[in-house]
Amino acid sequence: MYYVALRMLMGDTTRYLALVFGLTFSTTLIVQQGSIFTGILRRTGASIESVPQPDIWVMHPATRYFDEHKPIPDTALQRVRGVPGVEWGERMFLGEGSAQLPNGTYAPLRIIGVERVSKVGLPQWMDAGTPEMLERPYAVFWDNIGLPLYSNIKPGDVLQINDHRAEVAGLVTAPRAFISNPTVYATYERALEYSPGERLRLTFVLVRVKAGYDTKQVAREIERATGLGAETTQDFFWQTVWFYVSNTGIAINFGITVLLGLIVGVAIAGQTFYSFTVENTKHFGTLKAMGTSNSTLIKMVLLQAGLVGILGWGLGAGAASLFGMRITSRSLIAFMLTPQLLWISLGFTLLTVLLAAVVSIRRVLRIEPAIVFR
Repeated sequence: MYYVALRMLMGDTTRYLALVFGLTFSTTLIVQQGSIFTGILRRTGASIESVPQPDIWVMHPATRYFDEHKPIPDTALQRVRGVPGVEWGERMFLGEGSAQLPNGTYAPLRIIGVERVSKVGLPQWMDAGTPEMLERPYAVFWDNIGLPLYSNIKPGDVLQINDHRAEVAGLVTAPRAFISNPTVYATYERALEYSPGERLRLTFVLVRVKAGYDTKQVAREIERATGLGAETTQDFFWQTVWFYVSNTGIAINFGITVLLGLIVGVAIAGQTFYSFTVENTKHFGTLKAMGTSNSTLIKMVLLQAGLVGILGWGLGAGAASLFGMRITSRSLIAFMLTPQLLWISLGFTLLTVLLAAVVSIRRVLRIEPAIVFR
């Protein structure tokens, strides 16, 4: 009987392909837009992930996300270092500025200052130069954040950052951030010169926890001892992500697109599958007249629905994955395909074909065997 069900399904090539295409389109839309959504969220915290060394980020207690940098007293560094369980603590400055490029144009910048000795805060990947070159006079490292507009900057170029001389000593590569401004890395003291501001200048204290100590517990001890905010790297990452989810239209806009894909898939699959059932009414009636039970007919319909569902999902997920394979972490398009997203899209697809199958099953169960003799 199951062979018969498959022959009935594939015998009508036009309707069969329409079913598969509808589900493929729906799945592609869900997976692609969902991957772009997760990719954008990943970029909101990319600046945190690009600094792998610290276990804890210490900041102003009012700081809600990475780019909302409020200065804290310079004395916070020694107070943090004195907390039990802290192996080391290093300063990090985050500011903004404007740079005159060699071609005479200007570019808004993100300025990051790291300790001269440890250089904690630099990205792991360098395209040109070595970390030690940052100690040269006026030296900075340049990260174009994957923007072609700023990709012509090369080692040896001289920039004017807020009327201060800066010489590009190396090129670094960090994951593309949500804010699409090029970034310069300098020593902590030099970064303060490039980005004049308030009396208090320290932005973050980056902390490594000693072996054997609980990271979250040390973070709470830092808060108690200093009165500052302290979050583990993972917690600070998710705090930044959820700030953008809660306070921007990212979730709503992409949610509408994914919902549209689901509705389109349900409408196409439901209408086509029901039409397929109507066209095969005589065949189902014949099977009933031959003594086929209702449970067997239900299994046949579910087999047909399940086959087109799995096939449509596989083609749709494959098409979205091929699209994502050409997208890099530095691309203008944010794309991050996760296993969880694939499972969610599979659930939506199976739900779609299940709803279509339920409607069709009701039609099949009401068929009278006598229809064969009419």
